[in-house]
Amino acid sequence: MKKTIVYLTAAFMALGIIALGALKVSDNQGYAESSKSAQVSDEKAMEESTQKMEGLEFVQSVPKDASENALWAMMHKMTHQKVIASEKWGLIRMNDESIAKAEEILIASDFKSKEDLLQIIERWKNGQFDQVDDEHNFIWGMQGGSIGEARGILTEEQEKEFIENNFTGE
Repeated sequence: MKKTIVYLTAAFMALGIIALGALKVSDNQGYAESSKSAQVSDEKAMEESTQKMEGLEFVQSVPKDASENALWAMMHKMTHQKVIASEKWGLIRMNDESIAKAEEILIASDFKSKEDLLQIIERWKNGQFDQVDDEHNFIWGMQGGSIGEARGILTEEQEKEFIENNFTGE
């Protein structure tokens, strides 16, 4: 009887070790597949980030007394000119006029996010776009974004292509 218990215990332990090994191999394969999928997704986002988009809006259409949500939407759409993202919905040309309009709305506001957004606007006014992907994601997050997270910043050449594809005939 003791031998049977010892054999059964050894058999269960061996099965447990085999099962753990199989799970580890499965996890590694899943990691490799998800890593490969992320790489393909990043390449697709890079390709799509300069293509023609729908939803062009003009800064003149944003009222001076815009709500905080409207300002978030405006600034979010402005960043699309400069960021790499898998999805971009809507766009407003980021230029001196749109930056000044956003600043004007902010200065006259009592928005909860006023100070954070003024810091972003100040960087944009000074031509500092090295954080624009993080700024996009900050604004996108305030809007409750779940699709279209920025994954980087377009090169100057890519941004020129985006502008040519989307803002000709303004």
